[in-house]
Amino acid sequence: MTDLELSALERAWAVLILPRARELASFPLDVVCHAQPCRVAIDGAGARHLLVPASDEAVAVDPRPAALGTVIRKLDFGGSTLSYVDLSCNEPSLFPEFDEVVADVLEAVSGARRPAAAAIDAIARWRRLFRSTPLRGLSYQGKMGLFAELTVLSSLVEADPHFRVDAWRGPLREPHDFETAARCIEVKALSQASDTIAVHGLEQLNTHDGRPLDLVLLRVVEDPDGWTVTDLVEKLRGSVASQADFRSRLSAAGWSQQPDRPDADRFAAEETRRIVVGSDTPRVVPSSLVAVSLPEGVGELTYQVDLAALLPHSTGASLAEIAEEAVR
Repeated sequence: MTDLELSALERAWAVLILPRARELASFPLDVVCHAQPCRVAIDGAGARHLLVPASDEAVAVDPRPAALGTVIRKLDFGGSTLSYVDLSCNEPSLFPEFDEVVADVLEAVSGARRPAAAAIDAIARWRRLFRSTPLRGLSYQGKMGLFAELTVLSSLVEADPHFRVDAWRGPLREPHDFETAARCIEVKALSQASDTIAVHGLEQLNTHDGRPLDLVLLRVVEDPDGWTVTDLVEKLRGSVASQADFRSRLSAAGWSQQPDRPDADRFAAEETRRIVVGSDTPRVVPSSLVAVSLPEGVGELTYQVDLAALLPHSTGASLAEIAEEAVR
């Protein structure tokens, strides 16, 4: 199995009960490493674990305390003692995120020549992400922005089923939301009341590497018959080329599945305007400055551009058209 669905993990956790006479209560999974199944487990304190067989692989883990604990330990299941990479989470509020980490690690180890090493590499990525990203919840404005980016991502995947999800750069706080081989795309979600857009940094409306830059203005409105962010996530889960990249980007964006908190905000993309950014587009870029950079001691620049100044440079365009041009 290359991708364990989160619903299968939920079923596994549901059958486990706190152990009394032993350290861990475990459940074997379909992913096999070194002729032994990977397992999910819980300990007497209720912490959750993923156990990846390491056998005789020479591996080491980062011992520093973190939301994701990692140790190498010997465990006996059914009379067979083996070394395991033990990934654990003892914070119940992070269990939904932990399920996503488990699914990603299982995908990484499935078929790997050195599954324990592959598991540790995947865990290291997630530990860095947990240190740098607020993982619980999004503001209403944050939901609107993520809805807009996911809507564009959906169009890109529809235009090219093999579209690389790692081209979605927005969650990583890079200048442009999408970097494709043909063009760059920066997405701005507009509410009904928006009369400006916020531009972050000198590079967000700057072109690079000879590729055109599309500034896509997406009017996002509340719609009781529309889609939630969760709806879009579930739609894309079944169609993206890499589940691992998709999960990583969602977590970097601050989104997590929270079954105990239903997503009630429904949106629709009411209008799309495209601006092919050029020298006449209202913007501040390095070439706008005498020194071609911000003065020493001046930090990141954020500024606003009036929609009234931008719209004369825009054209109506469907997301399908924009996506087709981006994936050519």
